[in-house]
Amino acid sequence: MSVVWCLEGSAVLPDPGAVLLSCFPSAGLAPTVAGHYILQTLKLPRIGSFASEEFPPLAVIQGGRVNPPVRAYGNKDLVLVLSEFPLPPDLITPVAVAILAAASALKIGRILGLEGVVPHPFEPGEGESTKPDDTVWYAGSGSSEGLPPEYKAAGVRELSDGVIGGVSGALLVESLGTKMPVGTLLVSASDAGYPDHRAAAKIIDVIDQLLPHVKIDTRPLRTQAEMIERALRAAVKTRDASPEAAPKAGEPSIYQ
Repeated sequence: MSVVWCLEGSAVLPDPGAVLLSCFPSAGLAPTVAGHYILQTLKLPRIGSFASEEFPPLAVIQGGRVNPPVRAYGNKDLVLVLSEFPLPPDLITPVAVAILAAASALKIGRILGLEGVVPHPFEPGEGESTKPDDTVWYAGSGSSEGLPPEYKAAGVRELSDGVIGGVSGALLVESLGTKMPVGTLLVSASDAGYPDHRAAAKIIDVIDQLLPHVKIDTRPLRTQAEMIERALRAAVKTRDASPEAAPKAGEPSIYQ
């Protein structure tokens, strides 16, 4: 099973050393929300796409333009690989291999996969008070030991133990033995069935600090998160006030 990188003929190529962000759906759709927000804020043009006979037969319409399900946008400093649909397991590694091939062809300096993860119990160390949902974690397959200084300065914590799946996990594994530095940024996100804009904003804030030439204001995104939360609270109150809508005994409810 193969996935092919297709560069558009009119594409403006990124400068050597640019950063590639990989954004595929995961918990809270945080990477996808973040990818769309970066795309719209920076007004990135589409520069290419990934093709496979195994991709679902769907088209993504944005601004009246037809887009393939997995595509890339970029400028001289940044390349963004974006998809709205989760990949079948047998397509994950081929897509990761194709992204690495595209990154090599474009002379990308490093790849960062974005991942939303379901919050897990977190016990702060001595003198620490960071909450899980305030933390962005990093795991990398580069040759350097420890957390890079710029990540520490951005408040990112090193993931010392854990499992990373999806395209981000495949990128980490497939990059072993290559010269391409690959890392993953993980943010705690809600898995309640709706997009977690707050988690997306948090991970964009970190990217904003890691890439000084990329300036992204996340305040509109956080406002959208607050609007969604207010709507959900109103929905809960309405539901609780309706006896007919109340769950029957033993019936599971996302509001319980």
